Amino acid sequence: MAETVQMTRKDAKKGRAILEGLVAAGKPTRPADGALPQVRPSGAVKAMGLGLDRLSAEAAEARALKQELSRRETTQEIDADLFSPSPVADRIPLNNDPRTHDLRKAIEVNGQQIPVIARPHPSESGRFQIAAGHRRWKVAQELERPLKAIIRKLSDQDMVILQGQENGPREDLTFVERARFALQMEERGFERDTLCAALSVDKPEISRLLTVAQSIGEELILKIGPAPKVGRPRWLQFAKAIERPGARAKIDELVRAEVFRHADSDTRFSMALNSLTTTRRTVKKRVSASTSIAWIERKGRSTHLVSESVDFATFLERRLPNLLREFEESSEDRGTSKKKGATH
Repeated sequence: MAETVQMTRKDAKKGRAILEGLVAAGKPTRPADGALPQVRPSGAVKAMGLGLDRLSAEAAEARALKQELSRRETTQEIDADLFSPSPVADRIPLNNDPRTHDLRKAIEVNGQQIPVIARPHPSESGRFQIAAGHRRWKVAQELERPLKAIIRKLSDQDMVILQGQENGPREDLTFVERARFALQMEERGFERDTLCAALSVDKPEISRLLTVAQSIGEELILKIGPAPKVGRPRWLQFAKAIERPGARAKIDELVRAEVFRHADSDTRFSMALNSLTTTRRTVKKRVSASTSIAWIERKGRSTHLVSESVDFATFLERRLPNLLREFEESSEDRGTSKKKGATH
């Protein structure tokens, strides 16, 4: 029993010695000059410090993300009657625009998928001015639905650039619509660099667009319409032709005709261009020795019957259904005659 107690005491003394050695090893030793040495943190302390740094960085990122989300644009549903169009028009309005018709059907079925972009109206409190999405706005008004919109703070320059770039990349504007848009921006005092940015073209192309719009004029452009199938070369040709003496008088007479007003936009352009550029062959029937009622114009494989007489054009328009029936009947008669001749 005595041996057992003695061994235990020895073990205890030995343990205390080991513990004191560990404690001493953890204390910094003071060198001869009296300065305390640099203490390196243990692995656990270092890991804890890195963890705290990481948590601080993540918290900062979370705060930044929250601020960004608070600033991010949101889509709102606003009464469509509170909006006004952009002061610079890009599209030429049409009574029966197939593009607007297709858009209306899509919105009726699926709702408005893409919001318009607008800004607070610069002079009317509580109202908004549309930069992009005029057709969607018109459809919302027709359907009496609220308009989905993103509201931004836009300067006049920002607005026209956004408006042009909304349609430009999708090639949604026709050449003459782009020309008219460029002229309106020019007349409002925007610099050429702004016109280039809005239409995504260089300055020579801006010059061509302005030449067409200035030569033809706003009134005639609206009467002809957007002419989606007509490109730059033919519009430049028309702009040059209308500068000739007497050309404007011919066009003024043409646009008053019923046949012109009832034609689609591409046909109206062709009629206007042909009236200025095609060689005429006069039909023999005349009102007097010096006045022609109508004439035949042939260009390649195309043949056109043209008249500068409004009365004759109106008369011909009324007679067209009967003339077509007579032509079809005569074609059938000629076909029957050929078949009979073949049997003999």
